[in-house]
Amino acid sequence: MKVAPVAEGERIRQLDGIRGFALLGILLVNMPSFLFPIMFLPDAGMVNTHSEIDAWIRLLFNMFVQAKFYTIFSFLFGVGFFLFMHRAESKQLPYRSLFTRRLAVLLIFGMAHLVFLWYGDILHTYALAGFLLLLFYHRQEKTIKRWAWTLLIGMQTLSALILAVPEDLGSMPDQSSLIQKAINTYTNGSIIERLQFRLGYEIPVVLPFEFFVILSVFPLFLFGFLAAKRGVFTRTEEFIPAIRRVWWLALSLSVVLVPMIPLVQFGIVKFPASISVAVQTFVTWSGLSLCAFYITSLLLLYRKESGQRILKHLEPVGRMALSNYLSQTIIVILVVRVGHLYGTSGLALGLVLSLVIFSAQILASRWWLANYQFGPAEWLWRCLTYGKFVPMKRKGGLLSKTSS
Repeated sequence: MKVAPVAEGERIRQLDGIRGFALLGILLVNMPSFLFPIMFLPDAGMVNTHSEIDAWIRLLFNMFVQAKFYTIFSFLFGVGFFLFMHRAESKQLPYRSLFTRRLAVLLIFGMAHLVFLWYGDILHTYALAGFLLLLFYHRQEKTIKRWAWTLLIGMQTLSALILAVPEDLGSMPDQSSLIQKAINTYTNGSIIERLQFRLGYEIPVVLPFEFFVILSVFPLFLFGFLAAKRGVFTRTEEFIPAIRRVWWLALSLSVVLVPMIPLVQFGIVKFPASISVAVQTFVTWSGLSLCAFYITSLLLLYRKESGQRILKHLEPVGRMALSNYLSQTIIVILVVRVGHLYGTSGLALGLVLSLVIFSAQILASRWWLANYQFGPAEWLWRCLTYGKFVPMKRKGGLLSKTSS
């Protein structure tokens, strides 16, 4: 079995750039849960002592960041599925067994991340949902499209029905004691105590919703798979008219959905459901429209030299997406632990930390890829997928090429 990295000329720069952009959004979205026990907090995860600037940051996050970037990653996972299977098939490799092994390794990464580091892991969900993609690789495009739209519309219909549930029926019990326990554990607890808290209180809240999360991301997998199958990312110029139409449609929907978030939050528009539930519903819906808007905007930007000059800085981060995703968790946990920031810091500090960490990842990723072919997690993932040692060290530097 001949195993070689994707050649520099074969890489799709737009995908690397979009992944890098999405990683910034993922860090911004995840930062509050690194700083607070948000799953136990009322009022959409805001502490009672939050400042006015924190409230505005939370609102802006809900409008433009929350639920807007895991959707991008879900779409890109479907793209990556097709590219992996197609390349393996063209090389006459056992593509189904290879992708199955690839998912199994990703599941191990995700479960380790979930149990030992942070309850908000998405990798294990992607791995579980990814097994379903194998059922669609040789299906007709109309079948794929039908399943994608049916699942997407079905899940959003459920969200719409939740808006009709009276607030009294969906009220959250007081969990102030659990909040304080989380703060004490993650501030002063040992590694074992933090692990026990995660296994005893956080993961049991997350896992019951796993099936619904899989159903939420899977239609986006299918849309990404379908886009890649049609050649949107390999023959982008042929699809520019369609990309522009999607851009205008996504913008039009976002102009309607995004302003609904502050309108609901400030009580101008009311629903039977609680304010936090109604806000989250429109956050989810606008996440779908802005996902399409962000992706198409980046594809259109890549057609301009000025856009390429800006976005090329995101490409190394995107090429090491798995390594950077995992390292974000490790770095933030260490910073929060050493600085005793858990439960005491505002969202403003979290925003600053996110920007500093991501800037460092841009520089570190560029340096790493100048010397190595893969990120460390990507290298391990590849070796375990193919069952063969793959050289990581790059022969000759790449820095002069990437800076030209």
